[in-house]
Amino acid sequence: MPFAIAALIFAGYYLLWRAGAQEMMKAVDTWVIDQRTAGLDISHGAVKAEGFPFFLRVQIDEPDIAAPGEWRWRAETLSLDALPYDLNRLIFSPGGEQVLSADGLGEWRGSAEDLRASIANDKTRGWVFAVTVGGAAGHRDADGASYSLASLVFDLAPAPGDPATLTLNLAADGLEFSARDETYAVAQLQAALALSESHMFSAPAPAASWRGAGGELTISRFFADIENTKIAVAGGVHLDRNQYPEGSLKTEIQSPAGLANLLGKAGALSPEEADAAAAGLTLMAMTGGGKITAPIELKDGAAQIAGVKLADLPRVK
Repeated sequence: MPFAIAALIFAGYYLLWRAGAQEMMKAVDTWVIDQRTAGLDISHGAVKAEGFPFFLRVQIDEPDIAAPGEWRWRAETLSLDALPYDLNRLIFSPGGEQVLSADGLGEWRGSAEDLRASIANDKTRGWVFAVTVGGAAGHRDADGASYSLASLVFDLAPAPGDPATLTLNLAADGLEFSARDETYAVAQLQAALALSESHMFSAPAPAASWRGAGGELTISRFFADIENTKIAVAGGVHLDRNQYPEGSLKTEIQSPAGLANLLGKAGALSPEEADAAAAGLTLMAMTGGGKITAPIELKDGAAQIAGVKLADLPRVK
């Protein structure tokens, strides 16, 4: 009798697993058809189910997805994982080398020791999208530009009780990017952000619509250790009538010269402006006991702190 009961349970679990596999493979086919109808170019190799009995996995060989003239992504494999008794959370794991090309960015090749993205239903927020990256590195053949990333974790979801507000929590370590004989190093990055009235970005003239609805980017926490400069920022940003970022951000900066150097290398400041900013910020830090505690003002298309220019701001369209 115990063996008979065990056999029935095992058979029932197998039927459940197979039903889940068929449902996931059907969902893949439906998604491909829908995206092709929407204008994407999609191709792939074999699609197969595996993982029994511990988990449910659908593996897609050689996925290739492109928006003609805009971007293209392809990989060696793409795995979709779920629990056979709960398809409310799907985990996507690209495998092997990936190739991403986009207009204005060129073609990048890269891989990661750990790369997972998931989408899940959530009782309080509706849905949660999360990404985990570990040991990632890549390069661009055209000019030898490269990047490496030790770890990255972030989640994106609506705010509880307010589906129009998107929240982002992010933590990254060991990011390094090299291009045109310049290297940019970010030892640590943390952020907690909220974007209100996010549904307006799907409207015609999205920036103007978002501004008209009273949209704001709230920075609950932003901390970065960049070029040996430690900077912490908090505050709110909206758009002015000309659609430039506007706001006042509470800021604390330690060793500020590295920040000015980074802004100069990135082109946000001219070499002369970067030298002037480094000198001005260093002087302020010396008088402030090694750090600067003053708001960053975003106004009239520029960012400055205590009268020292940090960058020209882009007009948001």
